[in-house]
Amino acid sequence: MTDPQQPSPTDRSDADDVEQHACPKCDAPPGSPCRSRGGAVASAYHTRRFTRVPRLKKALRGPTPADRGPGRPWRPGTPPPAPIDPDLPSADIRIGYARCSTLGPELDSQLDALSKHGIPGDKIFSEKISTRVRVRPKFGRH
Repeated sequence: MTDPQQPSPTDRSDADDVEQHACPKCDAPPGSPCRSRGGAVASAYHTRRFTRVPRLKKALRGPTPADRGPGRPWRPGTPPPAPIDPDLPSADIRIGYARCSTLGPELDSQLDALSKHGIPGDKIFSEKISTRVRVRPKFGRH
């Protein structure tokens, strides 16, 4: 599952990627646009900041998008969330569901995997049912 706070890779803009880094020139923290000497939001990101993004390294200029408010008084933005460790279960997982056509090692390995990811046994539902059956009683209950 994706984190609702963090844009998916296809939704990310150049500005999102640039703002992952602090600015070495104006000391803007991660999550904020660059600021000018006068204290306003800069019209473009500082070169030393936007060139930290590999795909923008050869760009000549990194304009600040309009939604960041160039020219308006600068305020710290919201820092980007820390990356989630892919080995840890997400807080979004609340139940587990395992299904196979025959009871046996395949179902056991699915149940073991769900347990390893911290899903309590009373929240794991399993059933032996064919993939051709459209109605899955235990899956539909939750």
